[in-house]
Amino acid sequence: MKKRILLGLTLLMATTSAFAGGLLTNTNQSAAYVRNPSRDAAIDVDAVYYNPAGVAFLEKGFHLSLNYQAAVQKRQITSTSPIYQLNQNNQTQERYFEGAAAAPVIPSIQFAYVINDNWSVAAQFSIVGGGGTCEFKNGLSLFEGMIGGKAAAPYTINQSLTGKQIIYGLQVGAVYKIIDQLSVSAGVRGVYASMGYEGAMNGITVNGMDAEYIRNYAQSLPDAPEYAVTKATLMATSNLISDYTLNCKQKAFGITPILGIDFKMGQWNVAAKYEFRTKLNLKNKSENSANVDALMPEYKDGAYVRSDIPALFTLGVEYSPIKSLRISGGFHHYHDKAAKGAATNVDQNTIEGLFGIEYDAHKVVTISAGVQRTNYGFSDAQIKDTNFNLDSWCLGVGAQFNCTDFMKINVGYFHSFYQDRNVENANGIQTLSNNYNRKNDLVGASLDFKF
Repeated sequence: MKKRILLGLTLLMATTSAFAGGLLTNTNQSAAYVRNPSRDAAIDVDAVYYNPAGVAFLEKGFHLSLNYQAAVQKRQITSTSPIYQLNQNNQTQERYFEGAAAAPVIPSIQFAYVINDNWSVAAQFSIVGGGGTCEFKNGLSLFEGMIGGKAAAPYTINQSLTGKQIIYGLQVGAVYKIIDQLSVSAGVRGVYASMGYEGAMNGITVNGMDAEYIRNYAQSLPDAPEYAVTKATLMATSNLISDYTLNCKQKAFGITPILGIDFKMGQWNVAAKYEFRTKLNLKNKSENSANVDALMPEYKDGAYVRSDIPALFTLGVEYSPIKSLRISGGFHHYHDKAAKGAATNVDQNTIEGLFGIEYDAHKVVTISAGVQRTNYGFSDAQIKDTNFNLDSWCLGVGAQFNCTDFMKINVGYFHSFYQDRNVENANGIQTLSNNYNRKNDLVGASLDFKF
């Protein structure tokens, strides 16, 4: 029981992740994506991330994109259980728990240099995972359900949780055009993960008694056989309702090899990319944490926790029936099951489908829109308060403004429509029924240069 309580605290960190993309992957790497997420076969400066082999088909010279994004997200849990009626501070059967996540600044920079007809080089800096802080001011149903269910008596509890995750990525690569229609790329991304989380459960009482009172009473009983069971029960209850405090930071470094291919002929362009699994072995630095070392030694100061970024395969097609119109589609397959870590514990791998359209309404203005469908592989048993991603439809709209021959501006808005999910016996707790939902909004802008 205690291990499950503390595990929930540590998993919170792993779920303050991607605002768009897979379980631990941000695919919102440019403002052009925000206005049209179907970028897997795009030939533009942000191809450095989405279609690295496509860089070969840019104009000769230097290309630079400076991107800014801001995102807000809410994670909503409506929970119902008769257990809650035992809470002396709130004797209703329904609870509402909300986690607010915000990433006010998500920067990215893409750079490409087309050297000649055959060779190009490219680089990118971005937030490849996480990027925000998620705060549950009134905790989670997981913890109250455990305490209330185990106590099976009138109880009180105070709780709060905050998690933060930022995964920085610096990517470099080279592109070679084999023939006029075909190019290949090879690159590598260095990944630095910086995570932290704080959690507390305190003010816990059972039948009006706190942990210290129960412990002192148990110790006052005679050391006689007839009191052995009573003393053991009281000590177990005392341990259960002790204060829990978590204050931990985690760091790790990983490497992601990346391969790409692009075939361009006439009005068609077809591209594919494969990002290998990124092994992340996070090292804990825990301070001022109560009941951590004894309950979960793998999360104590100096211990390591695996949290791999899954491998990713993307395939994209773009067709231009007329010069001013581009229609595109894409497919993403995340190899979640092959990754190691609590956040990727799924029955099936995540898949995404994308569709987009761009139209040059004027020589100065291009308008665009795109949709993205994401299906995760969670079973009901794998959905937890601390680790839930919901299937979604996402819509991006926006425009590109060609200000001069060497500068353009992208602006966009991206909204996610999540499918809420009802789970009975949520978090493995009998009689606990949870409805999970999320909200997500993203805006972006960029300055793109060529010279």
